[in-house]
Amino acid sequence: MEKYRYSDEELKLLESSPIPFAIYQCIDGKVVTIVMSEGFLELSGYEDVDKKEIYNLVNDDIYRNVHPDDLSSIVEAVNCFLAEGGVFDVIYRQKKDGEYRVVHSYGRHIYKEDGTRLAFVWYTDQGAFVGESINENEDISAEYARLQQENERLRKEADASRKIMSLKKSLSDLLTNMPAMTFSKDVDTGKYLACNQAFAEYANKETPEGVVGLTDLEIFDEETAIHFIEDDKKALAMDGPYIFYEDVPDAAGNPRQFQTTKLKFTDDTGRECLLGLCQDVTDAMRIKREYTEKLALVQNMAEIDSLTGIKNKNAYKVRESIMNQRIQEQRQPEFAIVVLDVNDLKKINDTEGHEAGDKYICDACDIICNIFKRSPVYRVGGDEFVVISQDEDYARSEELVDVIARHNKDALINGGVVVACGMAKFDQEDCVAAVFEIADKRMYENKKFLKNCIK
Repeated sequence: MEKYRYSDEELKLLESSPIPFAIYQCIDGKVVTIVMSEGFLELSGYEDVDKKEIYNLVNDDIYRNVHPDDLSSIVEAVNCFLAEGGVFDVIYRQKKDGEYRVVHSYGRHIYKEDGTRLAFVWYTDQGAFVGESINENEDISAEYARLQQENERLRKEADASRKIMSLKKSLSDLLTNMPAMTFSKDVDTGKYLACNQAFAEYANKETPEGVVGLTDLEIFDEETAIHFIEDDKKALAMDGPYIFYEDVPDAAGNPRQFQTTKLKFTDDTGRECLLGLCQDVTDAMRIKREYTEKLALVQNMAEIDSLTGIKNKNAYKVRESIMNQRIQEQRQPEFAIVVLDVNDLKKINDTEGHEAGDKYICDACDIICNIFKRSPVYRVGGDEFVVISQDEDYARSEELVDVIARHNKDALINGGVVVACGMAKFDQEDCVAAVFEIADKRMYENKKFLKNCIK
């Protein structure tokens, strides 16, 4: 990196300044002095030395007159300043005319047009440290140490204050521009201390200034205001955030839904306050309701047999899964599985057509549903139905199967829909499928019996 050079006119102007300052540049890890003002030369005791020689002396050993006890701390501060930037703020002892004086140095980085970074450091002479010797006055030494500590404390406080101000501004900008409504209240008076534009619009005010200084009763109707005040009381009674949903009208009377968070805090003056964040979820809740309704409709359609209007195989599988879970947990009430199969469906489809076959299935479905009135009926195949018999129907299981048998006897004699039937009761099997298998086997036995009756 090349050494930055001011023009002759600029250099003359800078060097002639009575204000003690110097300009430095870091070149290949070494601090090089670019400019020293007349004020700096006088403060450092160089006023009678040739200027070119001074630059050589300082650049050869920039810390040549620094007190040995302060050398490590000032080197550390310089390295930190070069590496991290920010502010250089150091008090140290510097020897001049045989005595040490307390010097306060304060610097910042500046950037030139070509991008070169320079360090601009100002110096203040804060008075003699000792008379002729560094050890002559221990009280002054202690005072110097105190000054160092006080300066460090003030520097940290200043940095913290700047950070807090920056944070407050960032937070203020964030709250002002965020779509959610935000506000703060004085707990004692109930008056609004601040709010963002979104809350001002909700309160039917043009700007946040129109809200500040007013209470809920001065902004909203009495019922809404009392509602807000009661919520405030709940929030104040809690140690953490109070989060809730509420249906309230805005200042113009329009119904809205909000997700609200309220949190108590103490401001920097010791005043107890309440911070509020309200997200208008009216549209989101409407969309959610519509989605839930559509989802329920789709799920219902997915579980309904389009021909008969009763539940289909998907619905049966869902119910079977629930019952299996209850069986594993040993809390499934007693039940029976009834498997039914419509005889001669293929024959009707082949001879009379599928429309007649569909009517045949629907007629069979009506017969089954009329007999098992208090149990869910499922169409699980083209000509196969399943009944999960529970409660009152379970107590009458054998009787209802006999009703099916009497119907089949009449249908065989007089013509009609014949439905083969098999039933099995739950007897501590480990799953519903095991009960179904027994009922299915009995249904096929009944189907075979019915065909033999026709012969």
